[in-house]
Amino acid sequence: TNKYSQKTLIKKALQIVLWSSLITITILILIIRPLTNYFLNNNDLFYPVLTTVFLIPLTSITDVLKGFYNGLKQITKTTIASLIEQISRITFTITSLYLLKPYGIIVSATTTLLALSIGEACSMVYLLNKIKKENLTDFPSPNPTKEILSLAIPTTASKLIGSFTYFLEPIIYTWILIKLNYASDIIQSNYTIINAYTIPLLTTASFISVALSTTIIPSISENYALNKLGSIKYLIDKLLLFSLIPSLFISLILFFYPNEFMQLIYGTNQGTTFIKPFVFIFLLYYLQMPFMAILHAISKTKIYFLISTFFSFLKLILIIVLAFIPSIGINSIFYAVVISIVLNSITVISLVFKYTKYQINYSNILTLLFITLISTCLLIIFNKIISNFLINTLLIGLIYLFLCYCFNLIDIKSLKRS
Repeated sequence: TNKYSQKTLIKKALQIVLWSSLITITILILIIRPLTNYFLNNNDLFYPVLTTVFLIPLTSITDVLKGFYNGLKQITKTTIASLIEQISRITFTITSLYLLKPYGIIVSATTTLLALSIGEACSMVYLLNKIKKENLTDFPSPNPTKEILSLAIPTTASKLIGSFTYFLEPIIYTWILIKLNYASDIIQSNYTIINAYTIPLLTTASFISVALSTTIIPSISENYALNKLGSIKYLIDKLLLFSLIPSLFISLILFFYPNEFMQLIYGTNQGTTFIKPFVFIFLLYYLQMPFMAILHAISKTKIYFLISTFFSFLKLILIIVLAFIPSIGINSIFYAVVISIVLNSITVISLVFKYTKYQINYSNILTLLFITLISTCLLIIFNKIISNFLINTLLIGLIYLFLCYCFNLIDIKSLKRS
C-alpha cells in the first residue's frame, strides 16, 4: 500500500526484535544455573546453553532482513544468506572440533553450538551490506509498530511456544523416565539417538519444505488479497507436487536402505529401528510446514497460533502418557513426535482446503503414486542385480525424475510464471 516507508518498517522491526532479544537473554541468564543443574540434571550443559545468548539477537536481526526480502519476492538474496550461514557454520564446526577435541567434550560441544552464532553473524553481515546498497523508500510515515505486532505476535507466540515446549522435551522426558526407574545414561543415550539420528534421517528432505514455505507466502498472500482463488488453487497444486515428488522418492529409498544411509551419513546403525515402519508416515511432515505457511499467508495467524500451541503441548503430554505403556516406554518421545505430526498435518491441511475451497487434483496424485510403484518394482529388480545401494539410488532417482517429467508432473516454467 506504500503507507509506510521501507526504512521506517525495517527500523521499527529491528527495534522490536532487539528489545525482545534483550528480555529473552536476561531471562535465560537468570535461569541457566538451575536449568542445567536441576532440570536437565547435567551441569556440563552450562556453557553450551550459554552460547545461545549470542544466537538470540543474531537470529532476530537476520530474520527481519530475510523477511524484508521475502516480502519483496527477492528470494535469491535470502537463499544466498542462508547458504552463507550454513557454509560458515559447518566450516567453523569442523575446524573447531578438529582443533579443540583434545580439550574435552564440554569445550567441543560449546564451540559446536557457538558455530550457530558464527553462521548467523556471517549471514547478517551479508544482508546488512545488501540493505545498505538498496535504494529504500524514505518519507514521513505513521508509526507501523501496531501493524507489525498485529502480524508478528501470533506467529512469534506460536514459534515461541513451540521452542519452549521443544526446550521442555528433554526435561520432561528425563524426569518421567527417571521416575519409572530408567538409568540416566540410558535415557540420555536414547534421546540422543532419536533426535540426532532417527528423526533427522526421516526428515532428510525438510529443507525443501522450508524453501517452499518461505517462497509461497508472498504469492499466496497477494492472490488472497486480490481474491484470486483460482491462482491460489493453482499454487497449492504445485506446492503439493513439489513437496511430494522429492519426499516420496527419499521415503522410498530410506525404506529399502535404512541401515546403509544411516551408516553413510552418521557412521552408525543406531536409530534405524523406526525408519522402515514410519518413513512413509513422515510424508505428512513434508506437507505440514508449507500448509502452515499458507494459513499465515491468508491471514489466519490466530488459528495458526492455536494449532501450534495445542499440538506443542499435546506432544509433551504424550511423552508422559506413552512412557507408562510397557511396549513403548523409553521410546515415548519418538511416538509422541509421530502422533503430533500426523494430527497436526491433517488439521492444517484440512483447514487450508476449507478456507481456500481447494479440491485435490486426484489425477496428479494417482500419477505420482503410479510412478512410485514403478520405481519400487524397478528397485526390487535392481537389488537382485546390483549390490551397491548408491548406484541403485542414482539409477532409480534418474528414472523417477524422468517419469515425473514425462507425465508432466515437473513443470518449473509454469511455476515460475505464477
